[in-house]
Amino acid sequence: MAAPTLTGFTDPNPCPRVLVTFGALAAGTVTITVQRTAEGRTMPVRGGVNLYAVGGAAVMDYEVPFGIAASYSAQQFNSVGLSLGFTASATVTVDVTDTWIHQPLSPALAVAAILTVATAADVVRKNPGSMVYPEGATVGRWIGAQRQGVTGAVVEVLMNSLADADELQSMFGSYSVDFPAILCIRTPVNVRLPRVLFAAVAEVHEVSYTQATVVTFSFTVDEVAPPAPGLVLPLLRRKDIDVDYPTRAARAADYATRLARDVDYTKAGLAG
Repeated sequence: MAAPTLTGFTDPNPCPRVLVTFGALAAGTVTITVQRTAEGRTMPVRGGVNLYAVGGAAVMDYEVPFGIAASYSAQQFNSVGLSLGFTASATVTVDVTDTWIHQPLSPALAVAAILTVATAADVVRKNPGSMVYPEGATVGRWIGAQRQGVTGAVVEVLMNSLADADELQSMFGSYSVDFPAILCIRTPVNVRLPRVLFAAVAEVHEVSYTQATVVTFSFTVDEVAPPAPGLVLPLLRRKDIDVDYPTRAARAADYATRLARDVDYTKAGLAG
């Protein structure tokens, strides 16, 4: 079975990402679930769960790590949900040296950030357990569970404009919009944090502001599981296509296939 085609983007529209396109799938495939393996961890790609795949399918991965190899494949399912096996895999490395922060459920909310030296100065991963002393033993035995993720790490970032500062604040919601207090933080390889860190943020401290419009934020984060991978506000919507092509004939004239239409991100946001 053919591997996907991977197209990496490093521009800020809205953030570095990878387009994962499956043109050839097993006969009878109706849906697929796309997965990414990187840094020894396999995760479903957001927006790529139970993805309709008749004639091919594509998903944009806004959570691809920076500076390391990321491998993509998909599990294929027929009309009754029976697995038809996995596709072959393909690998890409997105070479980005900046830090990017975005709201996982709304990738349009994304900013490049400058990390200060206070970030990840003390990275703690707890090893829960307890010491027991068998009768007559000179030394104890450690009865432990699996190591936990990053706990209580300080992240301090500089925003170079008030617009970026407002964008970061909006990732936590507003008076009328609710988002979970979880950020996706992607850092370059020289930062001693997971390349893709889903960070729960209980408090956001806007600690300084200068006349040069540099705003400093500081928050303490705990590594958590990401929001459900089926949840995302898509950047490219059917109504964006409809704004540019009000008739079926007009769409058919420009797009030879449904897949070609579904990956035309030049139309993203046209409907407002």
